Amino acid sequence: MKNFLIGLFAGAGLLLAAQAGAGALNFDELQADGDLTPMSSPYAGLNWSSDWYLGDTSVEGYGNGAHSGALFVTNGYGVDDLGVSSAAGFNFAGAWFAAPATNGATASWINITAYDADNHLIGSTGNIAIGGSYSWVAANFKQVARLNIARDDGWFVMDDFTASAVPEPGRALLLGAGLLLLAGRVRRRATVRDRTEV
Repeated sequence: MKNFLIGLFAGAGLLLAAQAGAGALNFDELQADGDLTPMSSPYAGLNWSSDWYLGDTSVEGYGNGAHSGALFVTNGYGVDDLGVSSAAGFNFAGAWFAAPATNGATASWINITAYDADNHLIGSTGNIAIGGSYSWVAANFKQVARLNIARDDGWFVMDDFTASAVPEPGRALLLGAGLLLLAGRVRRRATVRDRTEV
């Protein structure tokens, strides 16, 4: 009986932990076909502003573009202030950024700013230096509705965007209530069984 309950609660804990896990978007299941192409939106449950472009490492000047795999995203036409948003909200851990090896202007820093659903500032990374090798830009923003990604000048590339959905409070509450009900039922059966054995 006790082992059953321990196993039940351990399993529930693993389920909740799996829901809270962050996943890295590496864009490798998309198709760039050897060119810089507009990013499809929504992608992975997030809305991407129209200036995000998908590329692969075969594009001239972007051989260093991917942190993992062969695909990455970039700020198309070198624009500033790109956005990533979600009406449901998400938690954002960070992403890998670099300056591509192009002949044009490239970014030397990235700044990520997060806002909640009421458009209140959650936080900012400040200006984080980037170069030709990938740098992790850590953010650890919770319950984000919108991210704004800015740079000083020119192009940058991004890969392994690490985010997770905000867990719905009702799910955890419902799971907890179900576990309590199940534990109570098991305990009641044990009590009834003990009485009938006497």
